[in-house]
Amino acid sequence: MVARRLLLFAVAVLVFHHAPSFAGDTAGDWIDLLTPFAVVGAAAWFLWGVRAPGPALVLAFVAGVLYVDGHGIHLAANSIGHESPTGDVERVTHFWDEEWGHFEWHLVLFGLTAALALAAGAEHVSRRVGFAVAVLLGFTFFTSTVEGGTWWLELIATAVLVPWALRARGAVLVSCASAFALAAVMIGIWAAWHGGMPQFSDVGWL
Repeated sequence: MVARRLLLFAVAVLVFHHAPSFAGDTAGDWIDLLTPFAVVGAAAWFLWGVRAPGPALVLAFVAGVLYVDGHGIHLAANSIGHESPTGDVERVTHFWDEEWGHFEWHLVLFGLTAALALAAGAEHVSRRVGFAVAVLLGFTFFTSTVEGGTWWLELIATAVLVPWALRARGAVLVSCASAFALAAVMIGIWAAWHGGMPQFSDVGWL
């Protein structure tokens, strides 16, 4: 049951952090309305299943609230930006979408993931599920932070999660830390390939 709930969280993050980008501006905005419900809802279901201790619940609550806030800022500014604003409006929407919105949204996504790892403690998940979760989350962390310009946050999170996992070695923690490590490796490959950190849209991939 724990494995199923963890996998659902990883799938929710993967689907709702990617689907809006491929659905087009208007349809993507409507799909993106569901993102916080899907991601925070899946996290809450996991926390309920493992009977999360107090510290994990506090971290998850703060991260969940800020995730909704950051995502809402991003979505609102992004939607306004689709109307082709100019001048000061364009400058403001760029800040709230591309800068602050992505920063807050992605930072607390990492915090929410850490809360799940903290809550799970010694709960067991199979290697197959752990591998799948690491790949799904790792790929999403890579694509979201490269396109969002927050790749440096991912590297900081990796520097925190990986040593924690090496010390504590809980199955869920190891899976989540592996996701951060995988994303960090992919970020390094992307940087070496392009001689910097362009967004996917800058190189014509979106």
